[in-house]
Amino acid sequence: MPLATQIARQFTWQVASGRVTPGSHLPVIAELATELGVSVHTVRAAYRQLADDGIVATSRGSRTRVLGYDRNRASMSNDAHPSYSIGVMVPAFTNYYADYLQAVSRQAELEGWLPIICQTQHYDAQVVSRHLDQLFSRNVDGVILIHFGAAGDEAVVGVVESSAALRPFVFVDSANVGTGSHILADRTADAYEATMHLVGHGHRRIAYIASPADSSSNLLGAGYARALADADIPADDRLVAPVPDFSLEAGSKAATQLLLADEPPSAIFCAGDILALGAISAIQERGLRVPQDVAVMGYGEIPFARLAAPPLSTVRLPADSLGFEAIRTLRQAIQEGEPQPPVTVATALVTRESCSCANRSGGPAETMSTKVSTNETTERGKK
Repeated sequence: MPLATQIARQFTWQVASGRVTPGSHLPVIAELATELGVSVHTVRAAYRQLADDGIVATSRGSRTRVLGYDRNRASMSNDAHPSYSIGVMVPAFTNYYADYLQAVSRQAELEGWLPIICQTQHYDAQVVSRHLDQLFSRNVDGVILIHFGAAGDEAVVGVVESSAALRPFVFVDSANVGTGSHILADRTADAYEATMHLVGHGHRRIAYIASPADSSSNLLGAGYARALADADIPADDRLVAPVPDFSLEAGSKAATQLLLADEPPSAIFCAGDILALGAISAIQERGLRVPQDVAVMGYGEIPFARLAAPPLSTVRLPADSLGFEAIRTLRQAIQEGEPQPPVTVATALVTRESCSCANRSGGPAETMSTKVSTNETTERGKK
C-alpha cells in the first residue's frame, strides 16, 4: 500500500472515531512531513486523497480543514476488494452474549473473516453512528447486529437503515427495521408454549413481566395473550408489568408490584432470564417459595440459569445456531448482493424446578422440548 494511502487511512480512522472533529485543521504539510520523516509530496498526496474522499477541504493559502466522515462517500470511494473483516454489534458485553460471540467468531474464522466486535451501549444512537463510521472506514464487508431494538428511537433506526443500504446487514433476533437479512426466533410461539406449560401446572393467574417496548417483546406478549385466550383465562392488565430495562432490579421491582396486588399471581412468565432471577429474589424476600407459592418461567437461557436457586425454567435460544446462521446468511448476502430470506432457528422449552418440574425422588429435573427450525422461506427462496 502506498505510503500516502496509509497516511490518508490513518487520518480517516481518526475522523471516523471522533478523535479528530469536524472544523478542526490538519497539521501543516511541511511540519507533518518532518514529523513523519517523509517527503512533502507524500503528505500532499495523502491530503489530496482525503479531499477526494470528502473528508477534508483544502484551499491555497490556508490550512486543511476537516469536514467530517460521510459513510455514503466512503462506501463509494473504498477499495472494491474485500477487507475480510466484518462488524459484530451487541447491546452490551455481558455473560448473556458470551456463547453467541464465541459461535460468531468461530464461524467467521472458517470464512476467513476477522470479526470486529462493538459494544453499543444498548444501541445508543451516537454510539452506533460512531461505531459504524469506524467500521466503514475499515471497509468491512458486512455487519451483524443482535437484539437490535428500535424502541421508537428514530435516530438510531435512521443510522442503521442508511448504513444497511451501503453494506450487507444481518439482524439476529432483532426488531424489524424493514431492511437487511434477518435471523429470527419465533417469540410468539415460544411465549405461547411457556405460558401453556404454566397453565398445564394448574395456574390461572399468570403474570407477564414484559421487556422494554420493542417488536420483540410485543411478540412475546402476543404469545402470552394467545395462550391465556386458548386456556379460557380472562386477560388482566394488572398482571402485565413492563420494565424499563433488562436487569435484576427491574425484574425484582416488577415482581414486587405484582405480588402486592389484591389478587397476586401464582405464576410469572418473564421476557428475560435476568428479569426472572430478579423476580425470584423478590418472591423469596417476601417469605414466599418458588415454585410452591409462585412459579417462575424465564426466556433466553443465560449461562447460569440452571444454577439459580431453584434452577430456572426457561426458553433456550441456541447461541450456536444464531451465530452459524448469522455468518452463513451474511456470506450469502455478500455473494448475491442482496438481502436473504429470513431464517427462523429452533428454540427449546427447558423445564426445571422453578415451574414445579421435578423428578420422582423430589430432586431437580431438566427436560427439554425442542421445536424444529422453520427455514421454509429460505428453502422457497432457493427454488
